[in-house]
Amino acid sequence: MVVIAGAAFDVSRTVNAREKLSYAIDAAALSVAADLSTSVMTNDEITEAIADSFRANLEGAEFLDEAIENLDFEVDSDNGTIRVSSSAMLDTYFIDIGGYGKSTLGPDMLAFGTSAQVTYSRFDVELALVVDVTGSMRNDMDTLREASDGLVDILIPEGTSENDSKVRISLVPYSQGVNLGSYADTVKGDAYGYSDGSDCVTERQDYNDGSDTYEVKYTDDAYDYYDETNPPPKATFYGGGSTNCSSDSEMIPLTSDRDTLVTAIAALDDNGGTAGQTGVVWGWNALSPNYASVWPSDSEPESYDNDDVLKFAIIMTDGDNNRYYEFIETETVCTRWRRGRCRRYAEVEVNEWDEEGESESYTNTSSTDQRALCEAMKDAGIEIFGVYFGTSNSSAGSRNMQSCASDGNYYQATSASELIAAFANIAKKIQQIYVSQ
Repeated sequence: MVVIAGAAFDVSRTVNAREKLSYAIDAAALSVAADLSTSVMTNDEITEAIADSFRANLEGAEFLDEAIENLDFEVDSDNGTIRVSSSAMLDTYFIDIGGYGKSTLGPDMLAFGTSAQVTYSRFDVELALVVDVTGSMRNDMDTLREASDGLVDILIPEGTSENDSKVRISLVPYSQGVNLGSYADTVKGDAYGYSDGSDCVTERQDYNDGSDTYEVKYTDDAYDYYDETNPPPKATFYGGGSTNCSSDSEMIPLTSDRDTLVTAIAALDDNGGTAGQTGVVWGWNALSPNYASVWPSDSEPESYDNDDVLKFAIIMTDGDNNRYYEFIETETVCTRWRRGRCRRYAEVEVNEWDEEGESESYTNTSSTDQRALCEAMKDAGIEIFGVYFGTSNSSAGSRNMQSCASDGNYYQATSASELIAAFANIAKKIQQIYVSQ
């Protein structure tokens, strides 16, 4: 009976050890799968990551070294899975109670092992982070910076090599337009002398050349789509019309360089009114293959039909749209004044973009344009997350974000902590999406 009791104790120890090893393998497989979902890893890097996870979860276990020595893994890149396995042995300390247990019942050691298989993402990710830096965000810029940093930390973890990252993020801050920095001149038609020298870029409108109407306002057609004449008309390019873009909040095209993103996020600052449609325009263009020639080569978006790439946009606002832009070719001016009254009017050429202020509402021009652009983005295959930072779920800004968001992707944040949590939850949801597909 004593020997049988000792044998039962040894078996129990082995069962407990196997459970510990199983837990450690599950944790290691999940951890490595998360790493594989965001970056490319060598076999040595995977081995080291699993071993580090083992050490963290099996600290003090007598079989730790053997479990690390016996660990094995198999990565199936076609199906996006990683299988991790390991085994070890325990001495039968108690089975020999009475002096003849091993010789009678054996064995000297009990072996155990287990494995786990986890799915990881086979996809690359392109994400446009479109954030509101208007004047109403003045007291919440620290919160926006923290929320944006947290998202980058999840999708491009610290230590991730730029060359190995499978995620690229574009930062698109907007207010009364988007500060495109050195890229502004190109899309405004500087090659033909049309640029106004400002980094602030807004939107464009459909163009009628007298024979055809080019409906480009709600598309991602290239900025130089018009080739019927040389030079193309100024009205075919993007406009400025505003000097109220935030000078410090500059757009960053797609990049996996987290230092570049973190630096740009730290520089975010508020300024101006709300032209949310311009943020959507440039969030889309950051992801559009039609704008590959605008950005540096390592920021070029992949084609829409590349099945190995998933495209996402996060659009965030705390308010309601109140600005839009029109290209004015001519306007009526007074050419003769007499006794304080205009006596003669004439049409003169202007050929400039004009900023139009409007009352904040769900049906105004800027809100209507924003929603139309969101629908076109979704039709192009881009999944959108809409985030409203405010307490009223029925405001124009909230309703715009609800409309822009893909199914199940609307978030409302009523406090600083909720905005930070919303960005983190979206980052994790993006991970879940590209892991599960």
